[in-house]
Amino acid sequence: MNKSRKITDLDYINFLVAAQCDVSCVKAAECYSVNGLVVAHDKINRFLTRQSLTMETLWKEVEPYVEKRSGWLIMDDTVIDKIHSKQIELTYYQWSGKHHSVVKGIGLITLAWTDGTSTFPIDYRIYDKDGDELSKNDHFRDMVKTASGRGFQPSFVMFDSWYSGIDNLKCVSRLGWNWFSRIKKNRMVNPDHTDNRPVSSLAIPDDGLKVHMKKFGFVRVFHTVNKDGKERYWATNFLTMDHEDRRNLQAICWSIENYHRALKELCCVEDCKIRKEAGQRNHINCSIRAFIRLEVVNRINNITIYNAKWEIVKSAIAGYLAQPKYAL
Repeated sequence: MNKSRKITDLDYINFLVAAQCDVSCVKAAECYSVNGLVVAHDKINRFLTRQSLTMETLWKEVEPYVEKRSGWLIMDDTVIDKIHSKQIELTYYQWSGKHHSVVKGIGLITLAWTDGTSTFPIDYRIYDKDGDELSKNDHFRDMVKTASGRGFQPSFVMFDSWYSGIDNLKCVSRLGWNWFSRIKKNRMVNPDHTDNRPVSSLAIPDDGLKVHMKKFGFVRVFHTVNKDGKERYWATNFLTMDHEDRRNLQAICWSIENYHRALKELCCVEDCKIRKEAGQRNHINCSIRAFIRLEVVNRINNITIYNAKWEIVKSAIAGYLAQPKYAL
């Protein structure tokens, strides 16, 4: 980098891939200020607050690594913690599965593609009810329609009970896709052509039970109990699904939780302190694209994303051990 070169999104992404600290514009500038070059932190700040990085930048990078006519699509959201923030834009009080309570943060909704081994985010939305007046379910339908327009034909689309409303289920079904979803225990179904009743009141065998879901149509429902004794209910429009199919899909669903964890632990998505909306949006965009680079390394070199990050740290530690800066 020379003095006249501008900071680009790729510069910032590379910083996020390598960073092992609580990132900031000051620290990014310090890392680029080497060999006589001085990069002011204001230059990093201006890049983040004046650019407009869209979801399309993500799609252009990730498209070569996904198979549109195979694999699974998974939709889920996570809260980017801003618990102690008072003036950061895009923050709302919302439920956090991590904290098991309502916390202040930025809602990130992601549509990810997986083949069961690699997981790539292919689209995302930021929940901003005051800015665009769209609900999370509005974003759900927009992203699945966009995926269909891009040529995706997944084996299943999978999502949590939050997204299992009738409008969403019909939207996915109209695309000709199979869906698999958690549902709440009070979901009304009709098992025997008599009347609707909560799904929790039914005796559901291991291979599921075909029922009529109120306002939707016929589905197959399943009942599971996790190791903590918590009951869960599932539904699908794929009426011939059996116990083994359901187990496999549940395991695949977990890949998006691993993605959320890596995005926070390895790609610094929660670390941006900029107050302006544009800065937060661009930082999130770059963090997601940083994850793509780690996942590509995982696919090509068969090295986990955590080990890929460690390789960067290891080189720095080895250099320090060769010449300890703070030795007595």
